[in-house]
Amino acid sequence: MHVHGSPDVVPRKLSDLEIAKDAVQAKMYAVVLKSHLGSTVARAELVNEAINHQIKVLGGIALNSFIGDWNTLALKTALHMGAKIVWMPTFTAKNHLDFERREGKAVNALSALCTGLKGLTIFDEQNKIKKEVYTVLEIMGDNRDIPLCFGHLGLEEVRALVPLAHKKGIQKLIYNHPNNPINPVSLRDQKWLVEQGVLLERTAVDPIQGLADWNIIFKEIKETGIENNIFSTDLGQRKNIRPVEGTALIVEKLVQAGFSSTDLALLLRENPKRMLNI
Repeated sequence: MHVHGSPDVVPRKLSDLEIAKDAVQAKMYAVVLKSHLGSTVARAELVNEAINHQIKVLGGIALNSFIGDWNTLALKTALHMGAKIVWMPTFTAKNHLDFERREGKAVNALSALCTGLKGLTIFDEQNKIKKEVYTVLEIMGDNRDIPLCFGHLGLEEVRALVPLAHKKGIQKLIYNHPNNPINPVSLRDQKWLVEQGVLLERTAVDPIQGLADWNIIFKEIKETGIENNIFSTDLGQRKNIRPVEGTALIVEKLVQAGFSSTDLALLLRENPKRMLNI
């Protein structure tokens, strides 16, 4: 449900087509292509044609500054074309950029493009939610089968968005990589999120890159409930293993940690299928 391929500004290990061919060979059911640069909907459709629809290749849109900040027309267009998932700002989120500047390091090649950006936040200067964000939520409320992901927004923003999203009729909410230092969430806050109907997306790239601990992730999955979690890879970085290898590693680690085959099916297949309505 979360994989990065080329073409991209960031050097990627595989192209979208190579990712799909790997997934076909591994007999996967579906993959979701993600790009911080905007929409992957058209790319996904072209890949589907190229592999003769042997698996489902799905696309979505990330609402970053690369497509014009809170670009609601781009959002409507992506949904009209068949987007299966929507991400709030990621690399151009104020929370993300604040992290990079506080740590004094760039996450990847996209960071250079973002020099000078203040970053996107849901709040205006009066600390009220911006009109454009309301419009995004209204659009998503009209497309309630499509999950809205919080991207790299900070927890304070997410706390403000969740009740408003419910009010707008949004039924599927996902908090992305809560174990990543960019937007980490304590176990207590994770429990609050799942109480609000938010799904937690764990990503293998975090422990693979030494940013999180497998055992802590497993403990938090058990504490928050298997039904409230999914496990993706977020892979595609040139230096890391291939995405299908990342999925195999997730399975291996989960089995070693004592998770059942039913647990694995929920985390890697059934919960994602439910969220994506496929």
